[in-house]
Amino acid sequence: MINVTRIGKHCGAEISGVDLSVPLDEHTFAQIANAFFDNEVVFFRNQQLTPAQQIAFTRRFGTLEAHVRKESRLAGADEIFVLSNKLDANGKAIGAQDAGRFWHSDLSYKREPSMLSALYAVEVPVKDGVALGNTYFASTTAAYNALSDACKQRVEHLRNVHSYREYRLKNYAAQQQDERRGIRTVQEHAPTPEQLASVPDTEMNVVRVHPVTRRKGLFINEGHTSHLVGMPRAQSDQLLARLYAHMTQPEFIYGHSWRVGDLLMWDNIAVQHKATFDYDPLPRLMYRTTVRGPAVV
Repeated sequence: MINVTRIGKHCGAEISGVDLSVPLDEHTFAQIANAFFDNEVVFFRNQQLTPAQQIAFTRRFGTLEAHVRKESRLAGADEIFVLSNKLDANGKAIGAQDAGRFWHSDLSYKREPSMLSALYAVEVPVKDGVALGNTYFASTTAAYNALSDACKQRVEHLRNVHSYREYRLKNYAAQQQDERRGIRTVQEHAPTPEQLASVPDTEMNVVRVHPVTRRKGLFINEGHTSHLVGMPRAQSDQLLARLYAHMTQPEFIYGHSWRVGDLLMWDNIAVQHKATFDYDPLPRLMYRTTVRGPAVV
């Protein structure tokens, strides 16, 4: 029997009493899946996982994605997306360093956006006994429920465009700003024309019904959403800014302080997330697996 302890107000719970390195029976896995969708963000402490074991566990939830950024995949395990500020012997980044700079939902720019992501902490930066590099999660379902009836009616039938191209441009602009402020940064690989062609802009509803829980949530995010369809750009930018500010109010957020051995999973339909870059040059190394979700129209 697993133990589930709710921590956040709207999302975030710890699951204990399970070892994810071994195959789980159907009953235990069903308990974990139910707890996950109920809480939108869950984590398991003190796990000792190989990449193969992480892949095997998350594959139980569905088909795994191989990230478009091939240079940041783990060698020999395309399903593992490496997040790290560490460099190899030639001074090249071993993983993505800019991932999570903006509030976003993983792969929301794809026709089949991800259902869930699982991030495993291999190396966590610690300074003066305090872990750095927290990750924050905001419940988009709680944010939708808190909208006024008038606002719900206004956004109910709106559509928005998610763009990987614009996301990379935002990241590049943020990197340039960091450099002007004297903040150390290593330039990411520029996306190739092939990579960009593989993830064309995607249009989808602002309000999305979760395929499992049937909860409604706001499927927009500052990292990937380009604009609202059929609306003048200035008006679109203004409405999106208001919705982003609403969605990221403290009452909707769970902040996770990492420990080595944490395996944390989040529902990319029900929450969006944002990283904290307060640890460089202390080393950080995380492995992410991502489960593909259903196609959206």
